[in-house]
Amino acid sequence: MSYILEKANLVKDKKVKHCSILIKNDRVDYISENLNRLKFMRMELSNFLLTPGHIMINYSFSTKLPFQQFKEEIIHKYIKKGCTTLLVISDVKNENELKKVIKETKHYLLNSPIDYYIGIRIPLSILTPSLMVACRKHKIPVVITVVDHNENLFNIPWGWISESYFSYRLPIIPEWKSREKSLFHGKKNSEIWNEIMNKNQIPTISDCPNEDLPLSIDNLKKIGIYPEKGDIRIGGDLDYNLYDIDDICYSVDEMPILDYHKHIPKITMHKGKFLKVNSQIYFRSGFGNECKVKKPGYFVSSTRNTNDGRFIT
Repeated sequence: MSYILEKANLVKDKKVKHCSILIKNDRVDYISENLNRLKFMRMELSNFLLTPGHIMINYSFSTKLPFQQFKEEIIHKYIKKGCTTLLVISDVKNENELKKVIKETKHYLLNSPIDYYIGIRIPLSILTPSLMVACRKHKIPVVITVVDHNENLFNIPWGWISESYFSYRLPIIPEWKSREKSLFHGKKNSEIWNEIMNKNQIPTISDCPNEDLPLSIDNLKKIGIYPEKGDIRIGGDLDYNLYDIDDICYSVDEMPILDYHKHIPKITMHKGKFLKVNSQIYFRSGFGNECKVKKPGYFVSSTRNTNDGRFIT
């Protein structure tokens, strides 16, 4: 079936683009300022703000919740907020169990109604070149490493780690046990971390993303999820949210300001199927698929990091 999303207020490239979108076979076929010449059924969206489906992170599914609890968490923490794809972080205690943990997580997520990627969280002590090679082999898009003491950072062979996975530059993210200032020359945790990452040209995000908020475009680019997800693009999946445009405030440069705790999408579409319509949730068990990142950081121009985790040129 083909139809047109007409007069859409599309959030794209950090601004609102007024356009019409041709949909064919539940995918985006064409985007233009207007598609008046085409004779298809039309859905006017001038009263809505159109955003890509949100990608959010989850740290709790390592505990393998019972199905009913899993379903409730998916609905209330993610689907109701317009999430169409999850980045699920699984805990790995040693390198030998990596393959087993990935397999178990995939099995656990067979009932997921939304798409997902699988990342891992590890103790800093097991961060080795061989582990990063294994992550590259399994197409792990992100590694979160738990840091107990800043001094331990200087015991890691960062240069060897950087060389070990040069063809698949997934970001390494620190999870700090302590938020206090480091005793190392009075520098903050993030400053020490970014100095090490910059010196060794290792991609990073300085802080663990918040479970309650969508991942930013900058972080999606580093991880390699964007533009496969997180963008309305020609050839892409039909994942989007519609917000009531009258509820949205704008910044001085006319960027829409979305409060993800306050603003709830009226409609959420996932791969061309309604996932949410007002208060109605359509939980299709098993409709979600595992996604793989082909090349992390492909749309990032440099591996130099700022204190807030952004890459700069």
